[in-house]
Amino acid sequence: MEELIYKSLSEFKDIDVEKGIFKGYANVYNVKDSDGDISLMGSFAKTVSERAKRIKIFKNHSPQLVGVPLEFDIIDPYGLGITAKMLMDTDVGRDAFHEVKFLIDNGFESGMSIGGYVMKRNPKNKSEVQEYKLNEISVLTTNDPANGLSVVSTIKAVKELTEPTQDEFWAVIEKAYNERFSDGALKSLEKFMLLKDGEPSEKIETTPDVEPTQIITSIYELFI
Repeated sequence: MEELIYKSLSEFKDIDVEKGIFKGYANVYNVKDSDGDISLMGSFAKTVSERAKRIKIFKNHSPQLVGVPLEFDIIDPYGLGITAKMLMDTDVGRDAFHEVKFLIDNGFESGMSIGGYVMKRNPKNKSEVQEYKLNEISVLTTNDPANGLSVVSTIKAVKELTEPTQDEFWAVIEKAYNERFSDGALKSLEKFMLLKDGEPSEKIETTPDVEPTQIITSIYELFI
């Protein structure tokens, strides 16, 4: 029986800023993950050979395209190697790329997570996964991909942070404002920074489809 999974045992190796390309491991082998599963070498061979052109790059498992895989390495003994190109001519792709880079450059965690199905387990050891079926690979910019924390909630939560954490949080927000995000992201960050010394208002809630909200909430989640 197919078993839908999301697993984030991964690693970035290299990022090319000019081309919007990153390299890393979408999943590593022979390490027990948070669900108690162990991916075996060869577990991605079938899905990559059959579905390589169907696998997309998402952000935090949200079904919106931010990039595409250029190459998979299924013979690397460490894990499933991937070279991916982000859609740098779109706001969502460019912002996803620069958010990942920003987090890594500033010492925060960022990685990848596979999304798909467990197709076959070792009958003698059910924790060992012998075969996956991949639908997508997500870049992760939040501790909880399903977290819908709003801008208003973030502001209220920041007010409760104690020094020096609060100062450090605002310093990171200001750093983010100087990065190469889209105009929409920069406007959202600018609006948020104006509230540094004020009280949150429900009127500043951004609409659900405005991507910059995630940039702010992602940074906040790294402080809690």
